[in-house]
Amino acid sequence: MTLELNQIYNMDCVEGLSQLERNSIDLLLTDPPFGIDFHKVGSQYNRKQKELGKMYHEVPASDYYEFTLSWLSKCHKVMKAEASGFIFSGWNHLGDILNALTELKLRIINHCVWKFQFGVFTKKRFVTSHYHILYFTKLKIKDDKQRTFNRIPEYSSSPGKLYFEDVWRIKRDYQKGGEKTPTRLPLAVTDKCIRMASNEGDTVLEPFLGSGSVVLSAIKYKRNYVGFEISEKIFQIAQKRINSLEKDLNSKDKSLEFWLNQDGK
Repeated sequence: MTLELNQIYNMDCVEGLSQLERNSIDLLLTDPPFGIDFHKVGSQYNRKQKELGKMYHEVPASDYYEFTLSWLSKCHKVMKAEASGFIFSGWNHLGDILNALTELKLRIINHCVWKFQFGVFTKKRFVTSHYHILYFTKLKIKDDKQRTFNRIPEYSSSPGKLYFEDVWRIKRDYQKGGEKTPTRLPLAVTDKCIRMASNEGDTVLEPFLGSGSVVLSAIKYKRNYVGFEISEKIFQIAQKRINSLEKDLNSKDKSLEFWLNQDGK
């Protein structure tokens, strides 16, 4: 069985990735589970247990490397020879992800840092206010000219020049009211990744769909997509966001330019 593109699936990504065509993905863009228990550290991550409920599926720390290797090896098989990818990570299991990339001979191009303001007071430690973003490719250095890297002026760090730094200063996407997902990437981040590392008509893969930001950016910028989410509740949240965007994009009252400037809140 081969799954269809431009669909999201409520299933384990390891199972789902096995049903995708080989060499069909242009860009992998994903924010996998952290490998930490949000129910025990909710105050550090601006999340409360009553908001999360039991919808978040976490991975035991002891299993994190094997877990990462299992899904990333499946991604490797479905990525095109010239494909690239972004993996978001906290610092807790960054080493496991780096080791898995090395094991699969995926070449790291940049180790970017997403810096954001985080209003949590701490007495005996530094406040965590960044994500790691590992930007990598299947291509060898000798073939690197085949890699898509769109030099978009608005992302330049120096006015009037095409100069792109590996530290990104983008506000977090705070979720107000209602049932929340543990983390949600702001569209400013997923937009940047998709616009710079893929082209119109390319196919973007998100194995850990979450609330659907990667798919929203793919739709906005006319990329194909496929996504997986194991939690039914989180899947429903993502589907609702996607349906809402598609409805608004097709509305006579809302232009595409209006929605391209929205931050996803």
